[in-house]
Amino acid sequence: MDDDLPPDVVALARALRDLFAGLCVSTRRYAARRAYDSSTVSRYLSGRRLPPWEFILNLLHDVGEARGSTPTTAAVDMLRTLHTAALESGSSPAHRTQLLERELAEADREARSAATRERWLEDTLQDREHRIRDLEMRNRELEARLAAAEANARLNEEIRELKEELARVRALHQQAEERCEQLERLLAETEETGLLPEPLTSDFRTPDFRPEADVHNNVVAAPGAPPLNTVYQFGHVNGSVTMITDTWQVDEEYVASVSVRLYDAHGQHLGNGLLFDAETVITADPGPNGFWLGPQGRAMSAGTDEWKVPVEPIEAQAFPPLKVLRLAEPVAFPDRSLAFEQRPTPGRQLLVSAHAMQGRYSCLLDVKGRSGDLLRASGEFVDGLVGAPAFSSAGALTGLVMDYSLAEERGLLLPVAALRTLTTVKLPD
Repeated sequence: MDDDLPPDVVALARALRDLFAGLCVSTRRYAARRAYDSSTVSRYLSGRRLPPWEFILNLLHDVGEARGSTPTTAAVDMLRTLHTAALESGSSPAHRTQLLERELAEADREARSAATRERWLEDTLQDREHRIRDLEMRNRELEARLAAAEANARLNEEIRELKEELARVRALHQQAEERCEQLERLLAETEETGLLPEPLTSDFRTPDFRPEADVHNNVVAAPGAPPLNTVYQFGHVNGSVTMITDTWQVDEEYVASVSVRLYDAHGQHLGNGLLFDAETVITADPGPNGFWLGPQGRAMSAGTDEWKVPVEPIEAQAFPPLKVLRLAEPVAFPDRSLAFEQRPTPGRQLLVSAHAMQGRYSCLLDVKGRSGDLLRASGEFVDGLVGAPAFSSAGALTGLVMDYSLAEERGLLLPVAALRTLTTVKLPD
């Protein structure tokens, strides 16, 4: 190599010579292999001319192929550093042009790599968006099917209840018609003979008879029961409300045992509540005009005819207007667990056996319909029944008395479904 070459050029030329030696071929043969000019290759290796970066990369890969290996990143970086230093040490415009061309090639490589990555990310993003839309559509379909299944179950339950009620009413209608025919015959005989008939005996009152329905929903008599022309026994609760005692399964003593009375700090009557378990009472909170207003109006204790213990509010809601009270100590809870009627139909009768201002009081309420989320009912409401639990004829909790009009004998009940909004108690599914 010439003595006047810059040190950086000499370092690059020596590195290329060492690398070329690994090929074990002449410059002429290598030039023919790569379609180079042999004299140009000799100038590159002697340092008299700076090679382009492409020549260095080709030589590096050719040596790796001859040795059966792949160039390492460290070797590539080392040669790139030597080539850059050699180009920067030269004053020729050609050297500067090579340096810029190499930088342009690297920038182009990075741009193409970024473009490839960009296209991959766009395709991946589009694929994920399609998958999300598919999942959302499937989710909506599942929700629609679930809602349809729930609505179908509710309708089937209502149909079953309505069929049972229709069978019962048909039986009552038939009994009433037959009773009218009997009375008409007796009246005709009395008019013809002028004699009074024998008094009606207990043969017309059979409290154990309950109508049943066959597979076609026709009313038939239960096995061993009297024929269908038997007249029902009628009973009365508190005078003006008439009930058919034979169709009722609810136990008034059980209703009374889970209906607790609430007292203020002075032992005065505040209202009623439901004994949900041995330590919890749930009551309807009537709002600003009710018994929860002011320090003297807070419920301080709860009890029945058998016990009375202090209570502490642990949860309150504005709407549905409910309050949960925790008993200071557990009390005896009936062995029979609570049952719940979620969808009472109009025409149902409910039993209340709780406390009024004057003491223990029981009455029947007739479900008239719904007003929003509340049940409308009519019956012998009296002062002090707020919060009293109301049970269906089958013995299931149907709602809590929330408000009423004494003059019009009508009121509003919170249905059992409202209790599901509470967080401190949980109703069974």
